[in-house]
Amino acid sequence: MKTSFSPYRRSLLGLFAGACLPVSSRAATPPVFTVQTEPSLAHCIALLHTALDAAGFPAKLVNAPHTSETRNLHETGAGRIHITLLPVSPPRLTLVREGRLRMIPIPLERGLLGWRTAFVLQNQVEQLARIRDLKDLRTLTIGQGSGWWDADIYRKAGITTREVQAWRNGEFAEQMQAGVIDLFPMGMEESLSYFLPHFRQRYPQLALDKTLLLRYPWYRFVWVSPHPSADDLYQALQKGFDLISGDDQFEAIWSRTRQLPPAESWQDRTVIDLENPFYSSDIVPERYRHLLLRPQTS
Repeated sequence: MKTSFSPYRRSLLGLFAGACLPVSSRAATPPVFTVQTEPSLAHCIALLHTALDAAGFPAKLVNAPHTSETRNLHETGAGRIHITLLPVSPPRLTLVREGRLRMIPIPLERGLLGWRTAFVLQNQVEQLARIRDLKDLRTLTIGQGSGWWDADIYRKAGITTREVQAWRNGEFAEQMQAGVIDLFPMGMEESLSYFLPHFRQRYPQLALDKTLLLRYPWYRFVWVSPHPSADDLYQALQKGFDLISGDDQFEAIWSRTRQLPPAESWQDRTVIDLENPFYSSDIVPERYRHLLLRPQTS
């Protein structure tokens, strides 16, 4: 019977085969593992390498092709994607409870992912200056990426929210110009350090609001395939992250690749705290909570 595979599957199968080589074949060549990542997550990749080095586990990490969340979960379960760097979501927590996904609950963004600041059009920056509370915010329409669980947090708070398919290069600006959405919140730190200059390459009319801060528990964790080929990888990452979170290496690497925004970036803003209906800050275990940053807002 003739069998054919897409280029995507061929590339993943090749990497999967390399990760499953016998120990004797891997002695001189480190195993290869695939990571679902984004250009904005270079600090997470640096932390993965540091954790593996601390655990004494040589490995080569290569980027997996970008996929939808549904496809990602399928490929991760099959062992063709070994590591994913995504925020915590209800489906992922369910799979962890069922033993169909492994989670290392280390807060890769140090808690700042839940500090959301909004992209707006430059000629509409004034509209957020009038927002003083949740009631005011409900008069606007928030945009979010398709499939983002943040959208359900905003809807739970009674805020009209629309999901957009294209956002990676700032395409949501077109939805703003059409009057479909008013603002597009993202993590403050990631927006200042990466997304603002990235988006403005194609949409220079975008600006980052300086008057409003939305806050809710939202964390990016490390997710590891449940496939047996990732057993050693999972154990090494667990050991490595415990080591580097206990001797200041985590903070040192994070500070070299990411920066806490200057105080003026968040102080004197209107702060609106929202409930995350899926989990609280307790999802970060005690041994990692010292990594969370808690900058003062006033």
